[in-house]
Amino acid sequence: MSSSSTPVAGIVAYPFPRFSSVPQTPHCISVESRTSPESHIIKRTEKSRRHADCAIASKDIYVPPKIAADEKQALYCTNRAQLLKAMSGGGRHGFDSPYCSLDCHYRWYSTIESCMILERFDTIVFIGDEMLRYVYSAFNMLLRENMALGGLKQWEMQESEREMCRCGNQLIKPECSKYAVMESTSVQANDAGSGHSSPYVCDRKFLYLEERISTLMLSGTPHVFLPIDRSPAPEDLHNTFGTILNRDRDSYKPIPVIHSLSLSTSLSWTTATSSMDEWVTLADITQRNTPFLWIGPNAAGHLKPPNQIMSQGNNAIWHYTIEMGREAVARQLDALGMYNLTLQAESWDGSFYGQKVALVQAMMVSRH
Repeated sequence: MSSSSTPVAGIVAYPFPRFSSVPQTPHCISVESRTSPESHIIKRTEKSRRHADCAIASKDIYVPPKIAADEKQALYCTNRAQLLKAMSGGGRHGFDSPYCSLDCHYRWYSTIESCMILERFDTIVFIGDEMLRYVYSAFNMLLRENMALGGLKQWEMQESEREMCRCGNQLIKPECSKYAVMESTSVQANDAGSGHSSPYVCDRKFLYLEERISTLMLSGTPHVFLPIDRSPAPEDLHNTFGTILNRDRDSYKPIPVIHSLSLSTSLSWTTATSSMDEWVTLADITQRNTPFLWIGPNAAGHLKPPNQIMSQGNNAIWHYTIEMGREAVARQLDALGMYNLTLQAESWDGSFYGQKVALVQAMMVSRH
């Protein structure tokens, strides 16, 4: 099946609501009654030692609606189109406040629920530059339920390095990036015998469901990150991509491709569209079902250096976001914008964002 004809069916894609020229105002819903189930999901995760160590509270990243019993469904987005519009058009009520969707609410799934969703896929491929690597690292943190070191190959690290690279530092410190997990198979092959075990929840046999232990036969969907900063990409990445897509040609499961390219190319429109065509063409050759999700760049943070404001400031980023979103849709690809999500978030250098933002971004591409 053609990669350009199939929408992402289980990985969330949040295209812009008709690419309006200005960011839209978020609408946070709160009905004073009982709290939605998501609050309990996040609080259970928050009690985990590895989560609590990073001082990330559930209220910092997600605000579940408070709902009356007869209004539960009404507060949530009721169809995919509504959900996509809500997530892409959201915003924050104050600097670094939790991100709110537009008009209707989205759900924050537990790790086990995410595992069950990911079971629908053969493999998940992330292809992009440094911004997408942050998202992929947070994706690993969520699936390993390890906020402190879940994005890293901690079995390769010295104790002093593990201490230095904890929590947000695993994303922002250059000396930690060399230990970043780049594929799930490395965790599965090395983590168990390292003495610093932090396996994927999806690979565990005994899982907690509804506060009781249940046995699930989850094998854990493989996932991989392919780093690019130009188009065409190096031939070895083409070969790796082809190997993944040809691994089990009889499989009926789709292979979603999460694709992004932005600041590493100085927001080159030509390079971005070339990259879209490059990877779609490679996927189409295999005739596998490979739905694509194009992810736009983060907004410029308040610490963006003055010499980058003209070329990488919010005016340039917004136009790039809109035009590349249109180019993706023209190729029948889904598109997810990160502009609204990051516009009022705290950035440590004006270009990249920390762990809280990355966790929300990872949930956006792992749920639906």
